[in-house]
Amino acid sequence: MIQNWGLRRKFLLIFLVFITIPTALFGILIYNQTTEVLKKQVEEDILDRLSKDEQKLMSIIRDVESMSAYMIYNKDFRTFFNSSVETSTSFNQNVEGMKGYFTFQLMSNEYISSILLKGVSGELTFGEPVSADESGLDLAAEEGKGLPIWSDSYKVESGWGGEKYVISLSRVINDINDIDRPIGMVRIRLDQEKILKAFDVKQGNYLLMSSKGEVILHSNPSLIGQTFPDREFIDWLSQGEQPTYDITLEDEEYKVVKKKLSGTNWTSVVMVKEKDLVKGLYKVRSSVGYMIFLLLIFGAIALVGFYRTHIKRIIDLTYQTRQVEKGDFTASVEVTSNDEIGSLGMRFNKMVKTIQRLIDTEYKLKIKQKESELKALQNQIDPHFLYNTLDMIRWTARLENAMETGQQIEQLSKVFRMNLNQGKTWVTLEEEMNYIKSYLELQKSRLGERLAFYVDMDDDIKRTFIMKQLIQPLVENSIQHGFYELPNQGVITIRCYKVDDQIWIDVIDNGWGFKSERTDTGYALRNINERLSIVFGEPYGLRIEKPEEGALVRLVLPLIWDTKQVENVGDES
Repeated sequence: MIQNWGLRRKFLLIFLVFITIPTALFGILIYNQTTEVLKKQVEEDILDRLSKDEQKLMSIIRDVESMSAYMIYNKDFRTFFNSSVETSTSFNQNVEGMKGYFTFQLMSNEYISSILLKGVSGELTFGEPVSADESGLDLAAEEGKGLPIWSDSYKVESGWGGEKYVISLSRVINDINDIDRPIGMVRIRLDQEKILKAFDVKQGNYLLMSSKGEVILHSNPSLIGQTFPDREFIDWLSQGEQPTYDITLEDEEYKVVKKKLSGTNWTSVVMVKEKDLVKGLYKVRSSVGYMIFLLLIFGAIALVGFYRTHIKRIIDLTYQTRQVEKGDFTASVEVTSNDEIGSLGMRFNKMVKTIQRLIDTEYKLKIKQKESELKALQNQIDPHFLYNTLDMIRWTARLENAMETGQQIEQLSKVFRMNLNQGKTWVTLEEEMNYIKSYLELQKSRLGERLAFYVDMDDDIKRTFIMKQLIQPLVENSIQHGFYELPNQGVITIRCYKVDDQIWIDVIDNGWGFKSERTDTGYALRNINERLSIVFGEPYGLRIEKPEEGALVRLVLPLIWDTKQVENVGDES
């Protein structure tokens, strides 16, 4: 199939298969590979930042836990926890010492909101005054038996500014000399908002979450203390082995990275929008797009250049060759180079000129000679004189009541008139069939009951044109050869009908057929077939069918409707 394509289609196919498609696929491959590499790099960067944030948070946790441990060993704190007399001089001195220590810690670590001490003598608060139900924290600290117990985020009422969220460390202080005996309790509260300021999360949202899926730290206060709404996300947070997770929230796609905080039941989480991850890819994608665009532009320039310098010249040569086939010997190819195509064009031009010269010097002279001979032959009998004479004889026969003779003379007049027909080569199918009917009527007058004929012609093809006297030789062949010494009546049937864009004319007889040695197709049939082949070419011509009885000769002709078509076909002949 492809081998039958024109050069233009083949070249476009080559351009697509070997330039456009490989360029596009190569660009897509580079883009996808670059995307994956950059995404992995971004994930590694997020993990690195998450690790740094974890170190900062762990540093805060260690500092706060060290503060609580310091209270176990410091004399001032032990005295406070064990003393029951608040008015004693040593007690007041111890309190002043603790105030100095706590003032230093509150000023050095702004994330510390307040510190609560509970001893035998009562409670003592340093820093921001807050109130909240912390009985659950007291119970958890007692169950911890001296271990530091970290809380999740919870809401307190601040004496300096209304409600706020804090996380706290609660710890029972045991006697240094009897580690199983509790002597007091400490609670260090941390400001959630100020803790977040210590982290450096440049992309996405940072979360600190409990193993139950509760939000401990978040930049959005409305989420503090709430359970994360996605159950699968919580399962991945507590049990998932992969450090990354993809989630969609409010029609936004996020890449999530987690890391467990050692020594706590907390997990650090960073959520980054996918579109933020690929921001760095836009420049790469643009570069790849520009590269593909430039390659396609260069390919298109190469396509146009090669087409104009090679393909177009070959197509033009093909077109001029078709013009020569149609009889136009003025066809010429423009030669712009001395390459193989240019050499072929020069040889083509030379060949056309040679053919034109031969036609001018030989064929036209022969045609003129034949036309002169034919004209001399036609001038031997004056057509008008012949028609007038036949009309006079016909009317004389009618006046003498020889009606049959008059009819025969009328038929003969029609036959002569069609034969001459003012030198026309083409007639309508209706005219040709009228001529055949007249011819058969004359033959029937001669043969009598030995001949019968039937003519059937479709109305929708009456006005089409055919070559003059194509059918008469076939009818004559049936009468002379097919019916020669036939023991029964000879019947000729002529059918004219349309098949697709063709006209089929069948001449059928019940004679001896072409199998019999009595018949001979002869020169007339060969001449008709040669005429049709020269004028029309394939698939038109004369076909001889061989039915079981008689003969069937079929003419296959093109549909020709107007004079212009007839003139074109006549030129080709």
